[in-house]
Amino acid sequence: MIAIDGSEVLLPKNEETIKEYGEYTTNFMNGTVVLARLSKAYDVLNNISVDAKLVNTEIGEHPLAKQHLDHLGEGDLILYDRGYPSYDLFKNNLDKSCHFCARVAVANWSAAKRLVESGEREIIAEITPGYEIRKQYKEQGIDIEPIKCRFICIELSTGEKEVLITSLLDTEEYPYELFEELYHLRWGVEESYKIDKHRLELENFSGKSVVAIKQDFFANILMGNLTAVLSSNLGEEINKKKRKYDYQVNKTTALSKVKEFLAFLFNSLDVLQFIETLVSEFLLNVLPIRLGRSFQRKKQKRKRYHKTYLTL
Repeated sequence: MIAIDGSEVLLPKNEETIKEYGEYTTNFMNGTVVLARLSKAYDVLNNISVDAKLVNTEIGEHPLAKQHLDHLGEGDLILYDRGYPSYDLFKNNLDKSCHFCARVAVANWSAAKRLVESGEREIIAEITPGYEIRKQYKEQGIDIEPIKCRFICIELSTGEKEVLITSLLDTEEYPYELFEELYHLRWGVEESYKIDKHRLELENFSGKSVVAIKQDFFANILMGNLTAVLSSNLGEEINKKKRKYDYQVNKTTALSKVKEFLAFLFNSLDVLQFIETLVSEFLLNVLPIRLGRSFQRKKQKRKRYHKTYLTL
């Protein structure tokens, strides 16, 4: 189950980074800044970045999503936020034998509007490409066939209605009740960006050159993936004792420990000893899992680093 989503990263400003990534005027800083687009295909069940890219912001989210699909496999389910849904992207998903589930902007999809107005929970409808995509396909000799999709209306606890679009058409194998929780799993990629930017301080680069920026970026991806792999399947060991809550590995401490030991992987370290040491540290640092908590999301000027998260 893969969530594809993008974000932006603030880079050091110099001639080299401006040439590579471009210069932009913003409303939250005086003058101009250098921004890059960060995009991930993120395994939300295993907390692993399957593919990650740091590119010029002129490259849109849709082309990057298509590139991510090259790293995914038959039967994967791709979760998208509402900026992604399009006939073209969904066709690419199906061509790769991948399923999709995405949130749609109701105002932009006639089937979604009809569903919300009808008061029904779901409908099956066909989608077709717009004028520009039809023209592009005709020039490329690509056949255009309608895509049968399932539109699902979910009412949130606030009373607001959201509509999902999916290629999972079988209502018996994939009943309506699954989809609210299923789509909520997409939040895992958002949490991964929070870890990248605030716990690992991705924007606090160790150098100012393009090479240094890319090295830091991919080192962070490696560290996050390694931490996720080593801390997986520890739930049973952690929860041997009967307690009020189930417990999980403290991600911040785990990342910190992996960062301490990472360099030794390239210095003739006994890998098994490396793994045993880190797993022991993980088991000593755990946090309770408190389910059902929710907080109102406050929109405010983004801080580059939050005091809540200490530097690792």
